[in-house]
Amino acid sequence: MQNNHIYKIIIADDHEIVRSGVKFTIGAQENFHIEDEASSFSELIGLLSKKSYDFLILDLNLGDKNGIPSIREISNQFNELPILILSMFPEDPYALQSIQAGASGYLNKKMVSEELIHAINSIIEGKTYINQSYMENLPYGTSLGKTSKSSIESLSKREFEVYSLIASGITSKEIAEKLTLSPKTVSTYRTRILEKLSLSNTSQLIHFALQDSLGQE
Repeated sequence: MQNNHIYKIIIADDHEIVRSGVKFTIGAQENFHIEDEASSFSELIGLLSKKSYDFLILDLNLGDKNGIPSIREISNQFNELPILILSMFPEDPYALQSIQAGASGYLNKKMVSEELIHAINSIIEGKTYINQSYMENLPYGTSLGKTSKSSIESLSKREFEVYSLIASGITSKEIAEKLTLSPKTVSTYRTRILEKLSLSNTSQLIHFALQDSLGQE
């Protein structure tokens, strides 16, 4: 990348070893400067409120604020700030949810040493960075941009009820009895919920619900 601008980067991760690894990888790049580090969400928001940065590298799970809602909160407050998510979680389904919450890219921590610089450069050039093989498997027409609502807000009242019950570990039969629905109707709601949340199965839904609840605390 031919650019004389020095990009001021802030890293937010609650593990010092991860921050050190990121700094080491970025350190050889003349155009990048690690301006600040944050080990918690509250510390990050404090720094972002006081100073201006060109780029944020954000862990999906900070100690005091976790999950997709934290991305949307940062994106809403600092909408000009590019955000690259670093996460130990696989791309499916968190990459798409992160992008739709306002992130500019998503990188699995296992790939940091190989892909980090490429990811940052791609985002600076105005592109969305996601693992290519994951992107190629997304359904046709999938939005790779920030959505006006969180994926949870896209659920109807009844869908949210079913979502909450599934996430709590209740069986489809129990949900049907509790909501006075047929098992087939519950199955239809389940399929619709998975589609709206870009999830593949119940296990992912439960994990997503956990992340969402942590983010709302």
